[in-house]
Amino acid sequence: MSSFTALFGMLLLASGVLAWQALRAMHERALVIATRSCREANLQLLDATVTLQRVRVARAEGSLGWQLDYSFDISADGQQRGQGRLRFHRGALLWIEMPRGDHSRDLWVVPSNRDD
Repeated sequence: MSSFTALFGMLLLASGVLAWQALRAMHERALVIATRSCREANLQLLDATVTLQRVRVARAEGSLGWQLDYSFDISADGQQRGQGRLRFHRGALLWIEMPRGDHSRDLWVVPSNRDD
C-alpha cells in the first residue's frame, strides 16, 4: 500500500467520523428543540425521539449549505398521533411545524437572529 493511499484512507475515515459527530450533535439539538416546543404547545412528545428524514444541499436566505429535516411524533391527548417536523439550514433552525387538534398545521418560523 502506498503512503498516498494510506493518507487518503485516513483522511476519508477522519471525514466520516467528523460528519457522524456533527450529525449526532444536530440530532441532540433537534431533540431538545422538539421537547421544548411540545412543552410550550401543551403536547406530548411520543417516544422521546426525533428522526432524521432528509439531508441535502439547499439554498436558504441566499446561502448554500446543508439542510437537515427531522420529524417527531406528538399527541395532544395520548390517543391520537400526529407528526411534527423541524428544519435546520447550515446549523440554524429555520422552522418547526406541528399539527393542531383540528388536523391543520402550525408553522413556527424562527427569527433569523435567534438560533433555537
